[in-house]
Amino acid sequence: MVRHRNALWWVHLGTLATVVLWAAVDLQFEPMMGQLESLLVSPLAAVDAATAHVGWQRPAGLIVLLALAMITMTGICLRFVMRSTQGARSVSLQTLLSITAIAALWFAIANHHRWVAWQGKRIRMVTQIDQLESIASPLRIDWPLRDGNLAEMGPFMAYPFGRPTTLILLQSPAVAGNGVCVSAVERSPAGAIKLQLVGDQSSDWAEWHPESSCPQSFVGGLADQHDLVSALSLGRGWYLVRYDA
Repeated sequence: MVRHRNALWWVHLGTLATVVLWAAVDLQFEPMMGQLESLLVSPLAAVDAATAHVGWQRPAGLIVLLALAMITMTGICLRFVMRSTQGARSVSLQTLLSITAIAALWFAIANHHRWVAWQGKRIRMVTQIDQLESIASPLRIDWPLRDGNLAEMGPFMAYPFGRPTTLILLQSPAVAGNGVCVSAVERSPAGAIKLQLVGDQSSDWAEWHPESSCPQSFVGGLADQHDLVSALSLGRGWYLVRYDA
């Protein structure tokens, strides 16, 4: 009986840990959750939207995990009610506190899954600073004045004409082969080199800044507005930055 009760707890905690780890390591978790925000209002439409963006496997996996969490929590709650009626007050109180703590964790994940995914992406980008440097270093020394081709980036187009501050890459180089690519490069008046990242449907940038500069809202070379949302330091002058574009 004790083993069976403990098994319910371990399975439930395992589902919780799996969701947190998934949010941290999968670049498509945040876009999927964005599509599933209307799940309670329109379940079929939300699932269809998520499937269209990330495929059916991820939403199906999430549904399985949540169903498993609900089943195990139901079993835990039923055992709590049974022990309460049998007069085991001390054990019941401990179980009640544990159930409350677990519920609080689930609510925290639901409300802050973007933060978990954001921190996970930061960890990945920290391991890729050398590759980011290989792209940015030549540009810090010699910023192109016209369309051209660079070894680390391939062919590009420079905008605006005459005094370009934006390079549009025609072949987006992958960053460490993890599904994130660089699609454009911006150079600020202060000398910062900003690499626009694509691959996870977010408006994230990897930016190198000199000591006199830091991430802030800006207007790009194509007259596109980027409003700063969040910035995380990666070290060596690099930041992971998110804009509301």
